[in-house]
Amino acid sequence: MSLKNDVKQVKNQALSQLASMRDEARVRLHLLSLDARTRWDELEATFLTLEQRANQEGEKASEVLNENVNKLSRSFADFITNQMSASSGLLTNVRSLMTTHVQTCGEEDSLARAAQLMWEADCGSVPVLENSQIVGLITDRDVCMASYTQGRPPAEMRVGNVMSRRVYTCSVDDSVGSALSLMAQQLVRRLPVTGQDGRLEGMLALADVARWAKATPGMGVEAALAETLGEISKRSPEAPRVAAE
Repeated sequence: MSLKNDVKQVKNQALSQLASMRDEARVRLHLLSLDARTRWDELEATFLTLEQRANQEGEKASEVLNENVNKLSRSFADFITNQMSASSGLLTNVRSLMTTHVQTCGEEDSLARAAQLMWEADCGSVPVLENSQIVGLITDRDVCMASYTQGRPPAEMRVGNVMSRRVYTCSVDDSVGSALSLMAQQLVRRLPVTGQDGRLEGMLALADVARWAKATPGMGVEAALAETLGEISKRSPEAPRVAAE
């Protein structure tokens, strides 16, 4: 078998095993430790170098190159093992953690009604639905700021005029790691969770992940939680202050 075929076999065997984690890492790369990111860059650079060298040398490739290819294959395998064991909890799907009993409201509801739902459910946000589809999200901050800036009682204002129409959601089949990454990127603490048909299935809050991590220690989620909270807390001081986003 030619070395070119050997390299292809390494790529098929080592990288195919790494594919799911590689996709996950690219989505939430900042959640990996600095050491892991450095090691990942080294492995990818080494693979590209070996692949280029193998293509240049063809059938006359040296035993040293063969040995390096085998070493790289083992390095990929070690990386998979170490990272999967260190962050297995981040691969858990959102369905396992989300809250399924979610209070919702409509655009025509008053802010007083939205505030009542938040009080009764002990939550900080309520999805706004139309024909079972999410059209917005209203938070306790939206209610307070709208009432303050407009000088009107919540009972006199409609949810549709205050809610945020820019809603970030995740799927029931998304991983906890990708959900945390989205929270960090968009500076939000809660995500509506949708099914394949786009209908609301639940809500995932940073607090849900924290409670789950505390109840199931050793899953490698604590560091990602801290990283996510840190990113959310970095909200730019230049961001505009508005009553409703």
